[in-house]
Amino acid sequence: MERIKSIWNNRKTRGIVFLILYVVLFSYIFTIYGGKSGKVILPDNKPSKVVKEKDINYEYEYITNEEKILITKYKNILSFKKDNIDYYYIDGEYYSLKESKLYKVESPIKYNFDYLNKIDDLKNISTLVKTSKYANGEDEENYNINMAQFFELLGLKEEADAKKMINYSIVSVNNTIIEIDFDTIEFKIRYTKLKDIAEIKIDYEFGSEGEE
Repeated sequence: MERIKSIWNNRKTRGIVFLILYVVLFSYIFTIYGGKSGKVILPDNKPSKVVKEKDINYEYEYITNEEKILITKYKNILSFKKDNIDYYYIDGEYYSLKESKLYKVESPIKYNFDYLNKIDDLKNISTLVKTSKYANGEDEENYNINMAQFFELLGLKEEADAKKMINYSIVSVNNTIIEIDFDTIEFKIRYTKLKDIAEIKIDYEFGSEGEE
């Protein structure tokens, strides 16, 4: 025992012992793991691409203090009735139906826009004011947006004070938008149907200007 203690107290001898132990340890590790392949095994399939959801077709009410208009959207077509006249919005243009022909007209509805499919674009240029939760299950997000930017988003060529703001609220239930209320300019969009929208078929001829 005294001999072992004497050897251990000798720094040179202790260093040699540690060195031998390290050599034995590394030899063991190399023997066990050194022969294994260093290949990285990749998944058989590449991550799938994120598919952007197609435009949502829907039915909604366009509501102002004077009127409520039921509008159906299917792809790039809108269909609605205003003042007992049937209107269609086809590829960016409005048409009125008269005697089984469609005639191009100015937009009969102010501020009408595909808000539901463009909601992220609207939010991106807006400032969140507050959020609220209600006992009936509705969630509300309240925003301010610059009027000039709002008109630009809608594609309107109206003059607007660059400093004037529009306040609006987005109301949803279970993460589904049911209403967008533009308080400042006094109109709202209320969504009544978000699926099973029948295709809008245009079976009419297009009339020429001055033909009416």
